[in-house]
Amino acid sequence: MKWLKEIAVQKRLNNRLLHQNLKQLHIPDEFRHIGILANSAEDFRITKEFIRNKWGYKIRITGLYFDDKEPDSIEAFSHKHFNIIGQPSHYFNEFCSEKMDFILVPSLKLNPYLRYLLLANNSGFNIGFYSKENRPFLDLMLEIEEKNLEYNIENLINYLNKIKAAC
Repeated sequence: MKWLKEIAVQKRLNNRLLHQNLKQLHIPDEFRHIGILANSAEDFRITKEFIRNKWGYKIRITGLYFDDKEPDSIEAFSHKHFNIIGQPSHYFNEFCSEKMDFILVPSLKLNPYLRYLLLANNSGFNIGFYSKENRPFLDLMLEIEEKNLEYNIENLINYLNKIKAAC
């Protein structure tokens, strides 16, 4: 059943990519709401802690991470949250409908479920790390320099701030 859902989600994802509208990129003066989409609980935790350490609680964080075993957190999801024809359940309503300043993707390899959620959300833009697979889904990407995820996220946020200052 899992592989069938993955094929259906991939088909919906390809369809969304073909009919994707060009979005207007806008970097707000002050960040208020950041989204996180991660491939694992560890990547999610590190990213969330980094954002909390940098901006404290004046930033609202909405995020999800993929956990194919037994999702034990409200922020976790699996293939079980998609139906047999590849449609997401109501579990994703908040994430998909909320307008975030940007979505931060700390993972290099995104599965079809994460890619679908990236395209389903109508946030300002998506940032993350460069990989061939991520290219169609992210608006701002940086090459990973070290194995330390926190260091790479800091570089990505600094680069975003430099772009914001230049605009």
